[in-house]
Amino acid sequence: MGKFDTYNIQLKTLPIGKSIVEYHLDNAFFALLEDVDIQKGDLNVRVNISREAKQSELDFELEGKVVVQCDRCLEDMDQPIKTTGHLIVRFGKEFKDDGDDIVVVPEEQGIINVSWFLYEFIELAIPIKHVHPFGQCNAGMSNKLKEHIAIDAEDEDFAEVNDDSIEANEGATDPRWDALKGLRGDN
Repeated sequence: MGKFDTYNIQLKTLPIGKSIVEYHLDNAFFALLEDVDIQKGDLNVRVNISREAKQSELDFELEGKVVVQCDRCLEDMDQPIKTTGHLIVRFGKEFKDDGDDIVVVPEEQGIINVSWFLYEFIELAIPIKHVHPFGQCNAGMSNKLKEHIAIDAEDEDFAEVNDDSIEANEGATDPRWDALKGLRGDN
């Protein structure tokens, strides 16, 4: 028995019509996957299968959370996930995955392993930018960041920076810039 056999769906043995398969993805699922960004999570998955004679349509519903690294303070944070996915599985002579939402599986086997598809749906549901909600970043790391970054007071990413540090940053300008501003004549 392979490590991903739990995620095999025996399409050939399913009756024609509608079926449902459910999974619970936890840290053990992510540990099975090697060299992936997500290492921890807790999600519930429902796969609604509509089987016909030569193909099946799989509609995935995933909901839960994964643990990702905060882009601001580098601490682990829970990222809520609620997403759907769609996959068409056709029977053919040999396995074929063109990268779209259509996969061909050998008809004599009639099995599709959905583990990697589940991971891809989760990965694609994670926002590009992931930061803790306001006030929940690691204070020590946030203070270190403030020491080494130029802050734009309009930038919502740095809403946690207090006004004193912004004013101190704005007041300390390089005299060379002041000289250049004088040349503009519009200060």
